[in-house]
Amino acid sequence: MAPYIPQNYLPNLKKYKYQAIDKSLISKYVLASYWNHLVEIFPLWMAANMVTLLGSLHILVAMVLNQVYAPNLQDECPRWVYFAFAACVWIYGSFDAVDGKQARRTGTASPLGELFDHGCDSLVVSLIMLLYATVCQLGETWWTVALVFFALTNFYMSTMEEYHTHVLFLGYFSGPVEGILCFTLAALASGVWGPGFWATDLVQLLPLPASVLAQLPVLTMAQSVVVGMGVALVPTVYTSFSNIARARREHQLNVLSAFADSVPFAASIGSVIVWLWESPEVLSNHLVLFLSFVGFAFSYIVGRVIVAHVTGAPFPKLNRMHIPVFLGTFNALAPRLGLTKIFAGSNEVMLIWMCLVYTGAQYAHFALEVIDTICSYLDINCLTIKHKKTN
Repeated sequence: MAPYIPQNYLPNLKKYKYQAIDKSLISKYVLASYWNHLVEIFPLWMAANMVTLLGSLHILVAMVLNQVYAPNLQDECPRWVYFAFAACVWIYGSFDAVDGKQARRTGTASPLGELFDHGCDSLVVSLIMLLYATVCQLGETWWTVALVFFALTNFYMSTMEEYHTHVLFLGYFSGPVEGILCFTLAALASGVWGPGFWATDLVQLLPLPASVLAQLPVLTMAQSVVVGMGVALVPTVYTSFSNIARARREHQLNVLSAFADSVPFAASIGSVIVWLWESPEVLSNHLVLFLSFVGFAFSYIVGRVIVAHVTGAPFPKLNRMHIPVFLGTFNALAPRLGLTKIFAGSNEVMLIWMCLVYTGAQYAHFALEVIDTICSYLDINCLTIKHKKTN
């Protein structure tokens, strides 16, 4: 039996009921009809998780193109590459939106579906932000780091909120809908006008006197996207904490203990920022590699929360994925502590590769073990339909 789901929590899988609230106006009035027609193209013998997987693979295709044409997140790609980015991310978002509909069509909705869906989402969220960086030519800079971390924070808070409220809440602007739409439009813009479009100074476009504009800092179109995400993140996080507090009070549970569940994630993000700050060579030359390792660690951390959610287990705190993050940060801080930096220069790049291998292998073990455990207990398959729907 996998260690990730203790035996006594397995019965909760059969009691689990997925609940969601989507306040997106675009979902309701624009995309709902499109999704209802799209799901009809999938045959009834196709499992919903296969739809999820096929959609996610498009992000990997886009990342391969990215590494071929703009591995530094700044080189200008052939125009068709930006159109390919737009198509891949749009297909991913579309498939992600209809996999639940496919599960209901085939009568195969299960806790595994939510876990598989969110697991794939957590893996690709950082990759999509890296593609965004390429589309806007942000490069290997703090702007890209901020872009990725804003997205990861939003995803983690949504997952933590779902754990405590038992409802997945999507606001008027959410990553799965408006975020995907914004990326698609941004990639199309780069395909039509070229990525240099994003270097336009947004401040100079404001209808203000020249004397006032001269006092304002330079803010390109690309940078304004990052600033906008950061500003939008504030009310999003506030809403998540508010919903958690309300749910805890309704059940007469301690609110602060629930808020404390955000501390390990905040510590991880803070540690990664310190690591990059102390190792500018990593930031400017190996950021894609570094954020790939961070992405696997994040996916594992989020995956443990989702497993706890569908099984009714206690909220997971620190785990083995925090080890490479904290050790790498300690190594980066060693000179400030009067110690010798064990992994310096090219050796630090080797350390990041080791972290990537460790986190990738650990995540693969976690995913396969959890899938096997749930499939065995619920007598289902992951990527195929074992029991046909009966009318």
